[in-house]
Amino acid sequence: MDSSAAVSGFTVERLRAFCKIAESGSIVLAAKGDPTRQSQFSRQVKELEEYFGTKLLERAGKTIRLTEDGRKLALLTQAYFRSVEELRASSAKDEAVRIGAGESVFRWLIMPRLAELQNLAGSVRLEFLTKTTMQSVEAVKAGHLDLGIVRKEAADDSLSILPCGSLAYALVVPRKLLPGRTAAGFQLLQKLPFALLSGDGVLAKGVLDLAAKVNVKLDIRVRAESFSLLVSAIENADLAAVIPKPAIAELSKERFASIEMEELQSLTRELALVYSPQAAQLRENVRRIAPRISAVFGA
Repeated sequence: MDSSAAVSGFTVERLRAFCKIAESGSIVLAAKGDPTRQSQFSRQVKELEEYFGTKLLERAGKTIRLTEDGRKLALLTQAYFRSVEELRASSAKDEAVRIGAGESVFRWLIMPRLAELQNLAGSVRLEFLTKTTMQSVEAVKAGHLDLGIVRKEAADDSLSILPCGSLAYALVVPRKLLPGRTAAGFQLLQKLPFALLSGDGVLAKGVLDLAAKVNVKLDIRVRAESFSLLVSAIENADLAAVIPKPAIAELSKERFASIEMEELQSLTRELALVYSPQAAQLRENVRRIAPRISAVFGA
C-alpha cells in the first residue's frame, strides 16, 4: 500500500477508531454492538497493522488486548488528538475556563471567595464541574477540564501542580448528647448516633479506620453521598458527624459543639491545583489564571 495514499486517505479516521477500541478495551464495545461498525473497525485495525508493519491487537481468550506496539500507538494517538482539541479550544471565541473539584471544595472553599476569583479572572467565564479527585485528574489529562482542584497525592508528574491550600475536618456533636460524657478523643463517639459519608472514599474510610484503631464501633444511623447532605442530616436530627471545618459556621452554636481531635489531623486533605502543561502552552487563560487561583488558596 502506498504510504502517501495511506496518510491522506485513511490514517486519521482509522486512528480515531483504534483509539475508541483502546479506550473501551473491545471492538464490540467500541462499536456499541453494531455488527456493521464491528466489521468496519476490524478491517481498519488490519489496515493500520499493514501500514505500520506490526501487530496492534492480540486475542486473550474471548477478549482482545493491545500489543506493546499497540499500547505505544494508542498513547501517541490519544496525545495527538488531545493536542488537536486543545488547539481548537484555544482558537475558539469561548473564553470559559472549566474547573473540576469536589462538592465540599466548591461549597466551602471556592464559593466564599468567588467574587475575588472573578476579579482575578477578568472577562473570562468560570465554569464549575463537580467531580471526584480521580475524575478531575483524568478529565484534565483528557482535555475535558482546564483546571482541577484535587488531593495533592493524586496528582502525577504528567501534570503541572500548584499548591491550593488544605481542607481540615472536625467532629460536631449535638450539645444535648454531651452532658455526662467524659471520654476524650474518638472514645467520645462510643454509642453516639452518627452520620457518615457513603461509599469507600478517603474521608469515610479514614473515619472508620480511626474508630477501629481505638476499638470504637460507630452507631451509624445515616450515610450520605455528599457533605452538603451530611450537614443537612445533622441539622435535622440529633446526629454526630465529621465535617469540613468551614462547614461548622453554618451550624447553630447553641445546638452543636465543635470538638477538636488530634486524631482528625490525619484526615486533613492537602489540595493541589493541576492542569496540563500542553493546555497552558496553548491557552493563555489557563496559563494566566492557574497561578492566581493558587495564590488565593495556596498561601
